Amino acid sequence: MRVLLLLAMAAAAHSAVPVSTGAGASARELFGAERLRVALAGVSRAGAHVVVETNSAVKDSEAFRLSRAGNEWIVAGSDASGALYGCLELARRVKEAGALPEQIDFSDHPQFVLRGPNIGMQKTAITYDGAMYDYRYTPEEFGFFYDRALWTRYLDFLADNRMNTLYLWNGHPFPSLLKLPKYPEAQELSDAQLEQNMAMFRWLTAEADRRGIWVIQAFYNIHISHALAKAKGLPFQQSKPTEFSSSYTRYCISEFIRTYPNVGLMMTLGEALSPQYGPEWLTRTIIPGVKDGMRELGVTREPPIIVRAHATHIEEAMQQALPLYQNIYTMHKWNGESLTWTDVRGEVLRMHKSLVDLGSTHIANVHLLSNLEPFRWGSPEFIQKVMQSCQRIGIRGLHLYPLRYWDWPNNADNPAELAIDRDWIWFEAWARYAWNPNRDPGAEREYWIGRIAGHYGSRQAAAKILDAYQLSGVCAPRLLPRIGITEGNRQSFTLGMLMTQLIDPERYNALTLLWEGDAPPGERLDEWVRKEWEQRAHEGETPIGVAGEVMQSAIRAVAAAEAAAGGVTRNREEFARLLNDMRCIEQQYRYYNAKTRAAALVLRYGYSHDIGDLRQALPLLAESMEHYRKLVELTDKTYREACSVHSSSRRIPFLGAPGRYTHWRDCLPAYERELATFQKNLKLLEGAGPRTLLTGREPLPGVPVKLAGAAGELFRMERGAKVYTDRDFAMQQIAPELRGLTGIRISDDAAAKTGVHLEFDLAEPTQILVGFFRSEKKGAAAAPPKDEWEPVLRNGIVVEGMPGFTVWSHALPAGKNDLDFGRGAYVVLGFIRRDTQVEPRMVFFSEAAAKQRPDLDWLFE
Repeated sequence: MRVLLLLAMAAAAHSAVPVSTGAGASARELFGAERLRVALAGVSRAGAHVVVETNSAVKDSEAFRLSRAGNEWIVAGSDASGALYGCLELARRVKEAGALPEQIDFSDHPQFVLRGPNIGMQKTAITYDGAMYDYRYTPEEFGFFYDRALWTRYLDFLADNRMNTLYLWNGHPFPSLLKLPKYPEAQELSDAQLEQNMAMFRWLTAEADRRGIWVIQAFYNIHISHALAKAKGLPFQQSKPTEFSSSYTRYCISEFIRTYPNVGLMMTLGEALSPQYGPEWLTRTIIPGVKDGMRELGVTREPPIIVRAHATHIEEAMQQALPLYQNIYTMHKWNGESLTWTDVRGEVLRMHKSLVDLGSTHIANVHLLSNLEPFRWGSPEFIQKVMQSCQRIGIRGLHLYPLRYWDWPNNADNPAELAIDRDWIWFEAWARYAWNPNRDPGAEREYWIGRIAGHYGSRQAAAKILDAYQLSGVCAPRLLPRIGITEGNRQSFTLGMLMTQLIDPERYNALTLLWEGDAPPGERLDEWVRKEWEQRAHEGETPIGVAGEVMQSAIRAVAAAEAAAGGVTRNREEFARLLNDMRCIEQQYRYYNAKTRAAALVLRYGYSHDIGDLRQALPLLAESMEHYRKLVELTDKTYREACSVHSSSRRIPFLGAPGRYTHWRDCLPAYERELATFQKNLKLLEGAGPRTLLTGREPLPGVPVKLAGAAGELFRMERGAKVYTDRDFAMQQIAPELRGLTGIRISDDAAAKTGVHLEFDLAEPTQILVGFFRSEKKGAAAAPPKDEWEPVLRNGIVVEGMPGFTVWSHALPAGKNDLDFGRGAYVVLGFIRRDTQVEPRMVFFSEAAAKQRPDLDWLFE
């Protein structure tokens, strides 16, 4: 009897279906086979056997085929990744059915070559020597980086969703990941910390590779080690290549490739580096550095290089690079730094098409999602349409930001939740449609109802929750282009907008690409008001129409979510947070609808001069405040903050900084003052008619500056001061804010011929103020990089015989800095403290200003 029992136990121990791989199976095949064994652990079938193999008969990269021949179930991949995905697909089916499928003949392959999210090795605020994007990899800054259990869970999540790339973003990561014996002064970490980082990165890249994932390390140019910069007396970030910076960067890249063979590189050529130097830097520094590393490894397979189109001459750079390097990709933002439309047009479409036409694989970058923060967002229908548009254009890759980037792995909820738990539908939908966007809409609805039911327990409730996601999902994308300032992270749309921003967006450097490239055809608010006044027909979407429509969509989203509540049997606490988000979104768009209508009436007053228009605007502005107060109540205990950018990069509705205007409650007093100011000024108009209110403006607080190079000449900002060292053009008028500041003037002749490269030292972090003018003559006038600079004073100085100058500001760290805009003239008008908030405005110096469009901003200031 005991013998029979032992035999039975032995048979049971071997009843699991065996899974076999070839003798030379890759790490990806072995990983997939192991996942399949886990799924089959409780499945027994006499004589059944699963074979995992790569087979050249399976076409297309990462493709797989599942089939059955007798008692043999075959997972055949075109390559190691295809075999891996085939294993995961069969494992999913086994888990759902509890058995191997009786019949199966299923093939699949991806429509997009690269598919993956990014993680920011960056923080919400600028913390490292005042330098943008630069952060050291340490447990204090990035605790998650050292959490192997969290990484394992996240990498499994990516593999299950067939994502094959993972991007890590940092300004200059190399001193945190490499020993650099050629530059010992570059070391920024202790030996022990550096060893820990290198071991962690090796483990991470190996684990990612097992799951079919390329780890792509991103970096900016030209950034160098802060320790090295201090030792050599150089700026941390440089605008022009030098022999030293090229040699150092080339060495870093070669060491990175040599040390981590299974990684790729992604670079932002611009921002610090002036755009005209991008092609040279790519072809003479970066590509040679990669080839140096390959040579030391003794390999010929080229690691992937991805070049962003941001802030550089990307087309010229790629034309020079492609003959030198084959495995190179381009990347361009989809809707800027927001999500505003399922398509693109105009200059945005032209750029994508141009990069596609170069012949290399082109990637769409779904970037930052500034208009979606911080609420839950998950509209599969919207995402599917985006990926269909990408496919139609010829885009073959997806680079995806999380809904909250700067604070990974958390979101803004109180208490914080992990992004992959809260925002699972965001990641899954993008991954699903990056694999294949061409799926039947009806079948897709049933699929997502099933996925949501898995989270909340009921298909009936899931259908309503899906409706809530879809209805709320159109609100921010549709309204931002009609009334917003920018798709960039300098605007936090959820925090609201000032009336001056609604009625005078040009004052805040409104980005025309927002509505001319990242939105369907339509009108802006001033255009709508003018056409209404002139009784002309409207074209496309209108701001008033969209504001009303998205408000109704948000109201219906709340109704759908509330209707789902009774059927929710799982994750009730998370459902309560989702329902609260829907209610927040409703209040947000009730607020915007009322305030947009109020702004339209104020603009109409500029044509009608009828104070009745302003009287009608007042109750609408007051109504908007009622909704904003409700939004504050709904978020006061449920959200730590509204937006993840805590630096001066955020300007709309208010200047950002750590602890400054990060929550709705922080903004409420400013909106209350705005309403009170409008009420006061309306009474002034009612009592005495239209008038101009004049207020004195004090000079801005200056910061000391010392020239460190041969170019340029310091001067005091005052009437009569010359704007160039070699011309007699003098300032006739200057804005009072600029009086007494220390400026730098340059040679107009040198600026026109070759450009002027300024070098200077700053005693503390500052904002630099630079005056630019418009000119149709090539090389006559420099222009600021609009992604990084802000206009603050339009017509800020008047110079006889020249167009008006607009004053732009940009944040700089303390220490050594440089400035290089390429060819064209400009004048540095001063340096002020970093935390100074300069009120953007149009400066008028004479009665001639009265002939221009009426200045209505004063009603609210």
